[in-house]
Amino acid sequence: MFAFLVLGTIYILSTPVFEASDEIFHYPVVKYIADGRGLPVQDAKAEAAWEQEGSQPPLYYILAALVTSWINTDDMDAVRWRNPLSNIGNPASPGNKNLVIHTSVEAFPWRGSVLAIHLIRFLSLLLQAGTVCLAYLISREIWPERDDLAALAAALVAFNPMFLFIAGSVNNDNLIVPLATLVLYLLIRTLREGRLSNRRLLFLGILLGLAALTKLSGLGLLLLTAVVLTIVAARRRSWGAWARWGLILVAAVTLIAGWWYVRNWRLYGDPTGLNVMLDIAGRRPAAPSWRGLLGEFQGFRMSYWGVFGGFTVVAPGWVYWVYDALVIAGFVGWGTLVWRNRGNWRTGQIPMLLTLVFWVVVVWVSLIRWTSQTLGSQGRLIFPAIAAVSILLAFGLAGWAAGKWRRRVALGLGAGLWVMAAAIPFWIIRPAYAKPPLLRAEQIPVSAVPSDVVFGRTLRLLAHELPLDTVRPGEELPVVAYWQSVAPTDRNLSVFTQLWAQGRKNLTLAGMTATYPGLGAYPTSLLKPGEVLKDTYRVPVTEGSATAPSLLQVHLGLFQYGSVDESPLPTVDSAGRPASGMVGLVRLLPTEPVSYDVPRRIDDARWTMDDGGQTALLGYGLSDESPKAGAAVTVTLYWQALARMAEDYKVFVHLVGPGPEERIAAQSDKAPLDGLWPTWAWEPGYPVRDEYRLDLPADLPSGTYELLAGLYRPSDGWRVPLQGAEGRVKDSAMILGQVQVQ
Repeated sequence: MFAFLVLGTIYILSTPVFEASDEIFHYPVVKYIADGRGLPVQDAKAEAAWEQEGSQPPLYYILAALVTSWINTDDMDAVRWRNPLSNIGNPASPGNKNLVIHTSVEAFPWRGSVLAIHLIRFLSLLLQAGTVCLAYLISREIWPERDDLAALAAALVAFNPMFLFIAGSVNNDNLIVPLATLVLYLLIRTLREGRLSNRRLLFLGILLGLAALTKLSGLGLLLLTAVVLTIVAARRRSWGAWARWGLILVAAVTLIAGWWYVRNWRLYGDPTGLNVMLDIAGRRPAAPSWRGLLGEFQGFRMSYWGVFGGFTVVAPGWVYWVYDALVIAGFVGWGTLVWRNRGNWRTGQIPMLLTLVFWVVVVWVSLIRWTSQTLGSQGRLIFPAIAAVSILLAFGLAGWAAGKWRRRVALGLGAGLWVMAAAIPFWIIRPAYAKPPLLRAEQIPVSAVPSDVVFGRTLRLLAHELPLDTVRPGEELPVVAYWQSVAPTDRNLSVFTQLWAQGRKNLTLAGMTATYPGLGAYPTSLLKPGEVLKDTYRVPVTEGSATAPSLLQVHLGLFQYGSVDESPLPTVDSAGRPASGMVGLVRLLPTEPVSYDVPRRIDDARWTMDDGGQTALLGYGLSDESPKAGAAVTVTLYWQALARMAEDYKVFVHLVGPGPEERIAAQSDKAPLDGLWPTWAWEPGYPVRDEYRLDLPADLPSGTYELLAGLYRPSDGWRVPLQGAEGRVKDSAMILGQVQVQ
């Protein structure tokens, strides 16, 4: 228990306010009640700080309000400064993990809303300590002599990182989970003893009423209680007592929680208030198929053990595989446990174990029903049954050990769970919300490309870096920018990074990111003049947005997110003249090299540049081998870079002859793909197909002409040397073939 409280405190202190799961919506309900304004009334057409959480039963919020009502929390809106560009539900995206902007107002000593939130967090932690104790006690009820199993079950609850994260937050799960676990404990004891005293019956009724007033999932406890009491009555053959128990429990639940459901009926026409809750949370456009739900299971299994924040912070993949292995080992271990104890099971153990299984199934079915109506496949929503899950898992893991190894295995697993849970706040959670350090201008690496462009009279781009020069559809392009604040502002401007694909007629947007500076940590209103920060933007290249190969222009800029006009703000150079926000060009290559069907192949045609670059001509195609004078002939060349070229070269295609003078009868000189794919961008292994149009003069004499192709440097006309087959090279040009002009 001490270890749980210590770890829970670490999680509380490691998680900034409003960054715990849905805390940003739960706390406004508490404040509304603490301010003496009664209970929220939901309206799907009106925005409220609590959003869908205002539809929840109110017991947890009332309890939290009683604890914090003495605190002045008028600063909530300032503390709850939303990050409009947070990567909610997208943990793979770097930065913008923060749901809110964090400032020095959150520093210790706490005051205002920050103090209230931390007090509620510690209250929640104490409530969930009861869940840990009850998991231990339930296990001892089922298997009294196996204290090692009970300790392991408690450890599986206490050292679950997601459970610790939720336990240290403002969330009504922190009341329904211990209440549900306490009901489960009383029912297990009742099964073991085979009787139900009046005192326990009354206590059970009070707990069921409190659970129904805490969260809708608490209603599932009514079904669990009905099944268990039916078993007890059937054993005693006392159906009169069964009817009396039922009447007392229904009366207790009605007296404690009935008013809430009547209120919902009058306000929303639905006793649960679920209809308006779904309207606010967002309904699924269509019920998911079983295959679709199975596809969401990955997020469920991860979030049972640890997906933090607004589904924005995750551990490395191997962490979840470790937990998966633990669960699989537990399932397999049950077979060994059943076989080893085949003659030692007590009569009462089986019903108690089945009760645990039944409660897990009830919670699981409720979750499937919920997630079939809205996006809610979160493993933490099964925590009302976490004690049952952990006990069953602990028993299964115990099946792998016998004799003196039982206690050692339980101790080793518990220690391993503690180590993982203790590491995650320092390793995963705190770094996710840490602000990037501010720099000095002299700390900018010399490898960065210097710049001196001011955006929106607010930020100066001192330098930038493009770590990659090549990207493919579906990949991400890192763009590094070094910003300096040049003037104070009360506006909070966002930085955009855009990738524009160069087309023949216009530019096409191929990817974009937008964020406050510091990847969400430093709104421009918080930056002081002269402060320098480094941002690395990872821009996804949208598949199908641009034809590959092509060049992508990389642009930076500022804009006012959420304004009526989100156009880029003016950009000027150091002299105050309009400037461009383009910071470079990168290659966009197809995911896989394109394989062309070359009509006429050439085996040996290789040009070598003086910069070390090299390219080959794979072959060519000809639209008409016997054109008439005045016609147009299209020559298609198939190039293949053998080594990258540093310069931009032009391609020439000449129609020469006939006669000894070998005059150029027609020609086409141009940059490859009309300048959209210059030779410096060619990548070895990726063929290039390009077309060249030869317009034959109307008075061109008939005869046999030679078709030549080569490369030259536009700056001085220098032709790139060609190595080719004997008899097919003429003045550094490749003789492709002959054309018979009619």
